[in-house]
Amino acid sequence: MRHFNTREDGSFRICQLTDIHFHSVDRFEEGSMTEALIRKALADTKPDLVVVTGDIAWGAEPEKSIARLDGLCAEAGVLWAPVLGNHDGEFFMESLGLPREDGRKAFADLLSAAPNSIFEYGEEGVFGNGNYLITAGGTEEAPAWALFLLDSHEGYFHLSQNLWYRRTSAALPPETKELAFFHVPFPEYSEAWDYTACKGFCLEPICQTEMNDGLFAAMVRSGKMKGVFVGHDHINDFEGTLRGIRLTYGRACGYQTYGMEGYPRGARLIDLAPDGYKTAIYLEGGQIYEQVSIRRAKLARKHPVAGETVR
Repeated sequence: MRHFNTREDGSFRICQLTDIHFHSVDRFEEGSMTEALIRKALADTKPDLVVVTGDIAWGAEPEKSIARLDGLCAEAGVLWAPVLGNHDGEFFMESLGLPREDGRKAFADLLSAAPNSIFEYGEEGVFGNGNYLITAGGTEEAPAWALFLLDSHEGYFHLSQNLWYRRTSAALPPETKELAFFHVPFPEYSEAWDYTACKGFCLEPICQTEMNDGLFAAMVRSGKMKGVFVGHDHINDFEGTLRGIRLTYGRACGYQTYGMEGYPRGARLIDLAPDGYKTAIYLEGGQIYEQVSIRRAKLARKHPVAGETVR
C-alpha cells in the first residue's frame, strides 16, 4: 500500500484519466493528439497523483503504449495508479492465444514494471489483477482518505473482491473517507441517472457490469464511501448521488478510439480537502469547469428509498 502526504492545507489533487486507448501502430496521428492532451493536462493542473481507470492500451506492442504514458507522468513529475479496463490485455489473448485472465496478467506485469506506476496486483486470493489500496493524508495507520482501486474485468465483480473491500474498509478508522476507482460502471449508475438529479452528460447507453455481488451495498453500509469514479463509456461524464455516494464518470481522453463531434476529450480533476472533495472537468483546450447544470430525474420511484423524494 502506498501512502501520500497531503499539502499543508490538507488538500490533494487527483487527475483521473480514462479510456486512453493508446495504439502503437494504428491511427498514429490521433495517438499524438492523445499524448499532447495528457501532457498539457498534467502541466496545467499539477496533480499529486494520476489515476487511470482502464483501457490504457490496445493493439500491438502494448509495452510501448504503457511506456508512452509512463514517460508523460515522469515528465510531469507525478506517479500514476492504473486499473485494468476490459480491453487491456486483449493483444496477448488475440495474438498469443492466452486465456483471458492470463492475458490480463501479462498486461498487469507491464504496468507493474513501469517505473512511475504504483500498480499493485492485490491480495492473494482476491480475483483479478489490481485490487489495491492507496491512502492520503493523516497517517498510514489512520489515513484521511482511502482510495480503493478495483479490477472490473470485462464487466463484473467477483465475490472475493466484495469481501476484500468489506474487510479492508472495516479495518480503517471510522473517520477515514473513501473513494473507489474502476473501469466498468456498476448497475447503480443507471439507477442514479434514471432516478436522481444529475450533472453532466449521458450521451450513450450506460454499459454497466452484469452484476456486482453486492459491492455497492457494501459501500453504502460501510458509511465511509463518498464517491466512485469509472470510465468505459467514452461520451458519458455525468455525476449523480445515490444513497449518499456520488457516482461519477471520468472524461475520456483517447483519440485513437470513438468519441463524438462537439464533445471534447479531457480529464477529470478530484480535489480532496479535509471536509470532502470537489470535482471539475478539464477539456482539451485547457478550460476547467465545474459541472453545475442539474438534470432532473427521468423516472419517478413508486417506492422511494428513505431520504429520497418522489419526482
